Amino acid sequence: MGSLEARYRPAGAAEDTAKRRTQKSKSFKEVEKFDVFVLEKSSGCKFRSMQLLLFAIMSAAFLTILYTPSVYEHQLQSSSRLVNGWIWDKRSSDPRYVSSASIQWEDVYKSIQNLNVGEQKLSVGLLNFNRTEFDAWTHMLPESDFSIIRLEHANESITWQTLYPEWIDEEEETEIPSCPSLPDPSVPRATHFDVIAVKLPCSRVAGWSRDVARLHLQLSAAKLAATTARGNSGIHVLFVTDCFPIPNLFSCKDLVKREGNAWMYKPDVKALKEKLRLPVGSCELAVPLNAKARLYTVDRRREAYATILHSASEYVCGAITAAQSIRQAGSTRDLVILVDDTISDHHRKGLESAGWKVRIIQRIRNPKAERDAYNEWNYSKFRLWQLTDYDKVIFIDADLLILRNIDFLFALPEITATGNNATLFNSGVMVIEPSNCTFRLLMEHIDEITSYNGGDQGYLNEIFTWWHRIPKHMNFLKHFWEGDEEEVKAKKTRLFGANPPVLYVLHYLGRKPWLCFRDYDCNWNVEILREFASDVAHARWWKVHNRMPRKLQSYCLLRSSLKAGLEWERRQAEKANFTDGHWKRNVTDPRLKTCFEKFCFWESMLWHWGEKSKSNSTTTRNSAVPATTTTTPAAASLSSS
Repeated sequence: MGSLEARYRPAGAAEDTAKRRTQKSKSFKEVEKFDVFVLEKSSGCKFRSMQLLLFAIMSAAFLTILYTPSVYEHQLQSSSRLVNGWIWDKRSSDPRYVSSASIQWEDVYKSIQNLNVGEQKLSVGLLNFNRTEFDAWTHMLPESDFSIIRLEHANESITWQTLYPEWIDEEEETEIPSCPSLPDPSVPRATHFDVIAVKLPCSRVAGWSRDVARLHLQLSAAKLAATTARGNSGIHVLFVTDCFPIPNLFSCKDLVKREGNAWMYKPDVKALKEKLRLPVGSCELAVPLNAKARLYTVDRRREAYATILHSASEYVCGAITAAQSIRQAGSTRDLVILVDDTISDHHRKGLESAGWKVRIIQRIRNPKAERDAYNEWNYSKFRLWQLTDYDKVIFIDADLLILRNIDFLFALPEITATGNNATLFNSGVMVIEPSNCTFRLLMEHIDEITSYNGGDQGYLNEIFTWWHRIPKHMNFLKHFWEGDEEEVKAKKTRLFGANPPVLYVLHYLGRKPWLCFRDYDCNWNVEILREFASDVAHARWWKVHNRMPRKLQSYCLLRSSLKAGLEWERRQAEKANFTDGHWKRNVTDPRLKTCFEKFCFWESMLWHWGEKSKSNSTTTRNSAVPATTTTTPAAASLSSS
């Protein structure tokens, strides 16, 4: 069979060609106008005898009686219809699966018209279309084969929270986590399709993408594409929907055409099969915590770790140390860091010396953030998807340490991450697949989507609602939750200090280690930060720091304003008489007496410290000095999202 364009809308001057073109145009008008059509027409039939003609007249009379309105409605309600070997059961509709999308048939035709399947008839599988829409399909493409795909609906007890629970027993202490099963599409053996067409529901209200029926239909389309493709020619998947399909299941890189609400993909079947091996949601781990073997990828040149620094230089020291921890853990993958023009040339050289490949970016403003707010520029993280010289990227926040090699995560798809709260993932460590079209998708909706936490993590959770859970040991938060029992706190502390390490990644929340003196965790001295305090975790970070070359350590020196702020907080802890007694400890950190600024008399700053905040941002930005500090105690109290 040639292209559909050539077959059904041919160009030429022949009279019969012109007639066919007129008939096709008329068909489109009928599709838009009428609700019910005859399924198939057969023209040109010739009878050689009056006997056959008489038989045909009698048959027509019988069908006329059968398809009177009352009989026809009764047939739809009480019986099944056989279409190309498929039983089409007419059941009461499940409102979860009903789509209100208006099908623009000419857009559908434009999406499908140029498919080339050689001399064979185009084989189309239809999923979630109603009877009227099925008739429209057959009228639009009368010489194609159509099959209705049966799909049992998901049990009503399965909710999004069922598929994406806030907590699962990752260590299998009391149970082995498992996901509920969603019914598979039913197809006869040896069935092959050229196109899978699916109509998707979309409510267009907040949280529309967290829809079990919508997910079920897309996973079913992926399974059909992975199992019913004809030979090596591949398969196309056409979605009719007013909302974008799951971007990390059906990649925009595979979107070959979009006309209105018709989205035509030619998916990578091998990639689909790999994704379908994973659990349906975060109700199971994509990577078991105690797996005896790990999968690793082959083309390591196309994989990298990446982080981002923008708006201030205070995380330079953290990024340098994070890079060193990756190398100390044994990874040889590329390290890429995105920085904006607020990061000085001096600091960029330090990052390069640590192993980072520095890429300069323009920041992206969060349109819903207030001016000068902490989250004003955090949508700059979307630039990660422009790293298209890599197929896979493991993003890491700059305030963490890699304690064990996590290169095996490159074998997992976008988005792979640890759980956060509710049905959401934590974006501090995540696997992404760079793509310019995904970047455009992220940018297209920044005025429309509201982030639950005002930051990039909330926004990304609205785009990528289908994600894969990895153990929390691969992004373990330095945090003691309110109400944690002493036994739980003791267990966390043991994990922080275990040697050899048990954790893969330790994520430092609260005040960062390099913004404290190395003697103890300064989170102890601030009431609202004490939940992040751990001397054991603090010492672990400094152990990695101390193994770095002295040249790199120089980027972790303390500014005078930060020294003053730390002393002021120590005095406040003394006044409050905090029982842990950290405020009593003498500071032996040599950085206390190391000065690289024009003004080094930090003690004098304390004379009026409580009256107003000191600002040192101009000096920080313009002077090329190896320091990475905040300018006020408030600014120093940073925690990771």
